[in-house]
Amino acid sequence: MQRKIIALAVAGLASTAAFAQSNVQIYGVVDVGYNRSSSSDTGTFKSRNALDSGLQNGSRIGFRGTEDLGNGLKASFVLEYDIGVDTGAGLAGPSRQSFLALSNAYGTVAAGRQYTPQYELVSKVDPFGAGTVGDVTFGKGVYLMGAWAAPGTIRLDNLLAYVSPSFSGFNVIAGYTANGIGDEESPLKAALGNDVKVWAINPNYSNGPLFVGLNYHQVKSEAPLSGGVRDYKDKVWDLGATYDFGMVKLSALYGQLKSTEDGVVDSKTKQWMLGASVPVGSAGAALVSYSRQTTDYGGGWSDEKASKWAVGYTHALSKRTNLYAVYAKIKTNDAADGWYSVENPANNDYTSGLNLGVSHSF
Repeated sequence: MQRKIIALAVAGLASTAAFAQSNVQIYGVVDVGYNRSSSSDTGTFKSRNALDSGLQNGSRIGFRGTEDLGNGLKASFVLEYDIGVDTGAGLAGPSRQSFLALSNAYGTVAAGRQYTPQYELVSKVDPFGAGTVGDVTFGKGVYLMGAWAAPGTIRLDNLLAYVSPSFSGFNVIAGYTANGIGDEESPLKAALGNDVKVWAINPNYSNGPLFVGLNYHQVKSEAPLSGGVRDYKDKVWDLGATYDFGMVKLSALYGQLKSTEDGVVDSKTKQWMLGASVPVGSAGAALVSYSRQTTDYGGGWSDEKASKWAVGYTHALSKRTNLYAVYAKIKTNDAADGWYSVENPANNDYTSGLNLGVSHSF
């Protein structure tokens, strides 16, 4: 969405003649590297050494295009698929993005599977761009995303989104989905519904070296992922900013997540990140970040605490190819053991990781 919910037209695929009138592009990323994960938080796992795909940027192939419909109106589409470079895994369905959009001078309206406004904000502020083991977001980091019941959510199904034009550097993104984690159901009468409803708003301001963004979203469900609890609700807000001084680009992020079940507060999470990117010559950049998260539970449960620091370096060989080296380490208290990991998905509770790799976009 900050990467501009791109308007693209699926109608152009209807016939050879229509296809010829559309601007359709094949694009993608091929990313592969050495991935070492160690220091199992619960002592369950040995260190892992692997050649993995998509460490800095998820390896993918995508199709996008746009058609000028006249009178300032354009139609567009994006279909994007995961690819496993390390194992040769083929297309795994449109698991990344898949949406259709219309745009004109008044903005863009897009419908389908899309990135959340929260993820677009956080990845823009994170010096590591939500990639490598330096990633601040849950799954490789400690910053919870989406909802407490699904803390790694960065894309939503069935999302209807609007992106306003920019007015002197200010724009707004808004979105709603009746079920962000699957197809909308037809619930039985007098039965609990399983749809996870989400609405979000994300104002942003960009002016020269300064960027400031705010995200607010709510998640509601009668029977959430965590169990059959009635009236589950999350309220989430995040404030992020960057400022480029030339010699260094500073980043800051702060957010809160409050989860309630049956109208009773179940948990409150506070999380933040500080980071920096320092240019090295004309092609390199040194990266660093520190993030921290604390969750306060009701009902006498122990508070969870987790922190992470990361350092790295990236070097551009060209506009489309770069090398990267990143090291990161997570620290947790006893209550948070096994919850956080530098691996993705976060199911192996590794707390330190090293990435050495290359990423090429086309």
